[in-house]
Amino acid sequence: MNIFNKIVVVLILLFLVCLSIVSIINIFAEYFKWSNLALRVLNPEYSINKFIAALILLAIFAISVFLILMEFYKKRARVANISSSKTGNVMMTQETITDQIKNELLKVDSLEEIKVKIFPKAEGIIININTILNENVNIPEKMQEIIEAVSGIVSNKLGIKVIKTNLTITGLVPGEEEKEVDERKVESKEIKNELEGSAITEKVSDK
Repeated sequence: MNIFNKIVVVLILLFLVCLSIVSIINIFAEYFKWSNLALRVLNPEYSINKFIAALILLAIFAISVFLILMEFYKKRARVANISSSKTGNVMMTQETITDQIKNELLKVDSLEEIKVKIFPKAEGIIININTILNENVNIPEKMQEIIEAVSGIVSNKLGIKVIKTNLTITGLVPGEEEKEVDERKVESKEIKNELEGSAITEKVSDK
């Protein structure tokens, strides 16, 4: 069951729950009669026009049929065409290609938060990559390394033509060495504060 159908089912169940509560209360309170309500909707002598009533019922019927069709509809997996011949076609799902690209990029140093999207075309695929780099690297060289790694894995290993690779650097973060230096500074500062605090405590106790 897809998300849309789940939402509709939950709403219908909530409506039925409320209707049940109202029905139980109405059994003892007798605020209205169900037959009167039905006549007000379906009887043309009352305020609701028969064409409007027919349209409401038709809308309910159409929505019900639509939900049933959506329930049996299976979403096709998005694929990229690798090769074609008289005997058949060879294709690969986008998820498989994306996973292969991510696995290859994990081997490249100084990359964080890698996001990959591919767009299949008739003549190949377009690859969009978003990532964060460490600021202590040579950015132009690292960008070229990323593009070559992606093109290599897709073209050579998977056999898919790469039309274009778009690389976007979404941020720069300190390298591992700089992070270690910052952590050491924080630790030394904490130790210094502790020593100063203990020294002040000793002076107070001496007095």
